[in-house]
Amino acid sequence: MRPDATFVRGLSVKASVGFIEQVNGLFDRSSSTGQPSLIHWKLRSAGIYRLSESGDRKVGKFLGDCLESGSDLVKFSWHVNTIYRDGEGTVAAVSSLPDLHEWVSFSDSDGDTWLFDVTFMVSNYMCIYGRGCPGVFTELAPEYEHGCCTYGAHFVDDEDRGLVIQRAEQMSAEEWQLKDRAAEMGGPIYQNDEGEWITETIDDACIFLNRPGHSAGAGCALHQAALSRGERPIDWKPDVCWQVPIRFDDSTDDSGHTTYIVREWKRRDWGEGGVEFAWWCTDNQLAFVGDRPVWRSLRDELLELVGEEPYGMLVDYLSDGPAGEFLPHPRVRKHNSEV
Repeated sequence: MRPDATFVRGLSVKASVGFIEQVNGLFDRSSSTGQPSLIHWKLRSAGIYRLSESGDRKVGKFLGDCLESGSDLVKFSWHVNTIYRDGEGTVAAVSSLPDLHEWVSFSDSDGDTWLFDVTFMVSNYMCIYGRGCPGVFTELAPEYEHGCCTYGAHFVDDEDRGLVIQRAEQMSAEEWQLKDRAAEMGGPIYQNDEGEWITETIDDACIFLNRPGHSAGAGCALHQAALSRGERPIDWKPDVCWQVPIRFDDSTDDSGHTTYIVREWKRRDWGEGGVEFAWWCTDNQLAFVGDRPVWRSLRDELLELVGEEPYGMLVDYLSDGPAGEFLPHPRVRKHNSEV
């Protein structure tokens, strides 16, 4: 049974009355096998459960929670360019979709609120470093094999920085291509003019990045060293390096109630420079090629960020429902509408 949860999805459409009647008729049909029809399945996969003729043209009922009109509704135009057929009728599909995400919230045993981006958690996102990742330059540059290591890593606190310094001392020159260069520079970490501690960069990439041609192969030296020792990379790398593409935020209101938010890492989370990236992984279909959902593939990272109890509640909730019940990731929906 699913734990007590709040499930929120908001969207509305502009559509003709005739189109609305056609779609709603399809929701009430089933195939001869008693299973939802192909059109029913495709509409549900697109996040559409029922259309209405009400004033704000609300869409559907999601897990028993009716949408409310107001500023939380995301409005968009209904674009028609694809027709699906299932032998019973036809319906136009959405070809252009906004960045809609589903969220679920839980209260933990301390009374704090946990809010998870379900759309990202059930997506098949995976890091494609070494598999054609275009990197985060202002132009696509997969040949450099930088991934998101171009600009170095900012440390979140003294503990984070101290751990990486300790790990750097453990690595040999064979494991870390630029170890000698780091020694010449006085260490792999420096403090910038704003007082922030950052890894050094050499030739437009982090000093810990082994480049193509290195005996261990291209990639983060810290990551590679951890794997070679049978250890977790998250116990070796700067926090930001293993947290991405998960974004973890928290806020406390005036009454002392804390809300934790776990979502996908977006361009804006990199600051002003994020908008200059020629490519960013969570907003491109190229990275949505994994064979497992994020909540499984990034289990260690999620557990490290949120702890056993919140992660367990998320797993119970997501495990209880088939993947088709959840809204596909916007990048996946857009890709599917174009093929």
